[in-house]
Amino acid sequence: DNGAGADATYFYLDGSSAAHDGSATTALYTNWPDNSYISLGTSHDLQIVHTGINSVIQNLVGKLQILSFTDDIEIKQFGDDKDIILSSDDGSGGVTPYITLDGGATRIFVEQHMQFDDNKKIRLGSGADLEIYHDGSHSFIVDNGTGNLWIGSNGGAIYLGDEGANETFLKATDNGNVELYYNNVKKLETTATGVT
Repeated sequence: DNGAGADATYFYLDGSSAAHDGSATTALYTNWPDNSYISLGTSHDLQIVHTGINSVIQNLVGKLQILSFTDDIEIKQFGDDKDIILSSDDGSGGVTPYITLDGGATRIFVEQHMQFDDNKKIRLGSGADLEIYHDGSHSFIVDNGTGNLWIGSNGGAIYLGDEGANETFLKATDNGNVELYYNNVKKLETTATGVT
C-alpha cells in the first residue's frame, strides 16, 4: 500500500545491476526506491532514506553511534560540490547543523561551538608542529620548535588583553605603531622616528 489506497514498490532485488568479473560476483543490489525508508526500531527510531535529492541517516531517539570493531569506517560523498552535514539537537527541540564538510568550498565549517576537554590538544602541521590546549588551569599555544611562531593580521590591528574586562595590554597596528598599556592606559608607543 502506498498510503493512498494504491500499491507501490518498497524494495526489490535489482538483477539488472548485478556485476560479475568472469570468475566471481562483484556486486549485488537490493534497491530501495526514492522515499522508501529503511526503518529500524519498533517506532521507526533509525531511518535511512534517499529522497531523490539527498541521502539521509536520521535517529529519532537515543544516541546515534557508528562503530567498527575491526576495520576503518569510510563515509564518502561522490556528488560534485556536495556536502556531508552532521546535524544534532539545537537545545530547543529542533535540529541544526554542527559540522559541514563543504565539497564546493573544499572546507570544513564548524557551525556551533567546538569544545575539547582538559589536556586534549588541537595539533596543526604534519609533525604536530603547533599545539593549542587547556590543562585545567592554564591555556597554551605551543610551537614545537619548527620555525617561528607568528601571530598576524591582514590589514587590521592585533590586540592582547582581557576581553571580559575590556582591558588592552598591547596593540599592534599594521604598517603603524605598537602600543603598551598599564591598567588600560597607554604608556609606550613606537613611532616612525622612535618611541614615545
